[in-house]
Amino acid sequence: MKFFDSPDRLKQLSYEACRWLDTPFAPHASVCGAGVDCVHLVAAIYRACGVLAEFRPPKYTLDGGSHNQESQLLAWFNAHPRFARVNSPGVGDALCFNLGLSEHHAGLVLSEGHFIHVLPRRQVIISHLQEKYYSRRITAIYRPMEVSDVR
Repeated sequence: MKFFDSPDRLKQLSYEACRWLDTPFAPHASVCGAGVDCVHLVAAIYRACGVLAEFRPPKYTLDGGSHNQESQLLAWFNAHPRFARVNSPGVGDALCFNLGLSEHHAGLVLSEGHFIHVLPRRQVIISHLQEKYYSRRITAIYRPMEVSDVR
């Protein structure tokens, strides 16, 4: 069963995501209002909602997607027992985007068609999945699952 299946959890997801809006991009950071990168943004929202108890990402470079054939982002999600790979996005799902040679950008679905993310030299924004720039670059979708359903 997916984690974001109750009105209370959906409300908390929306609240937590909105708190991060306009936070500037900062590599390897996770300080609401001060700075965050895309990976830490998704993790911070998941932590605040109770999906993750902690977040320890592998070391990564900001340009990793430009020169790494293998995605550390996909490897992390594939290895984490709390996430199931799915074919179509739902509210609360993590999106992985290929903006180079491999998946190196993450976002989080907030509502049908809308997701939150942050790009270098920008701030946290909500974008639409129908924007061609993003829609053609989504390569993986991961759904947080209830603890009782974890493999």
